[in-house]
Amino acid sequence: MKLRMEQGCLGITLIGGLVISIQNFQSNPIFFFLFLAVILTFVVSSIAINKANAKKRLVQFELQAALLDNLVASDFKVENTVLSPQKDEVLIYNLEGVSLVEYKSTGSTYSGGYAGLSFRVAKGVRLNAGKTGGSSTRNPETPQELDKGELTVTNQRVIFTGGNQVRVFDLDKVVNMEASPNGISVSISVSNRERTTELQSNNMDDLTPGMAVSLASAWHEGGKKHAIEVGEQLATQLRQLVSDERAK
Repeated sequence: MKLRMEQGCLGITLIGGLVISIQNFQSNPIFFFLFLAVILTFVVSSIAINKANAKKRLVQFELQAALLDNLVASDFKVENTVLSPQKDEVLIYNLEGVSLVEYKSTGSTYSGGYAGLSFRVAKGVRLNAGKTGGSSTRNPETPQELDKGELTVTNQRVIFTGGNQVRVFDLDKVVNMEASPNGISVSISVSNRERTTELQSNNMDDLTPGMAVSLASAWHEGGKKHAIEVGEQLATQLRQLVSDERAK
């Protein structure tokens, strides 16, 4: 049984309470049985929630498969998107509610010290003979959400447009692309940028960034026919996943 973070924290708290109630069983047995009932209720409700979430995910996978079918059947016709196309550029898909994420340091940490002698020269007065020193260390880079906006993919570019940031990734300059499980996020490295950029979306009622970018990459590498093949393969894989999960 998989637990979400909130469920896990509550579960740890309940287990701690159960241990305390066991230790005090003789003096307060009612407290023990009350806590036991609470834990059983928690387990049953967690199982029900996880089953409901799993069922919802399968429905979302089916919806994504249908979106891919419609996209291929409509010849990748996408509406309500403002784009100034380049020569021979074809719009493939548009996603809303996408986060732009980059790994950045939150600053530096200073650590200081003192080396030397300290001795008394009068009552209540001490003299320090030595020196102080310290160093500044750059904090490790962590993922930071820079903006939220729309993701537009074409056969030539991947374009993020947010309220404060705009990123344009020329597919000719991409050196690496990697999608997370289910394509919820996709990282893109291009030759003209030092940092790797990540595009994320938790909206599973639409295609994921990984799926959209896969279609763009397929068209860029092998033309429209290859993009159609990839779209059909993704839809087939999603439906097979749903079938396998429901058969368990």
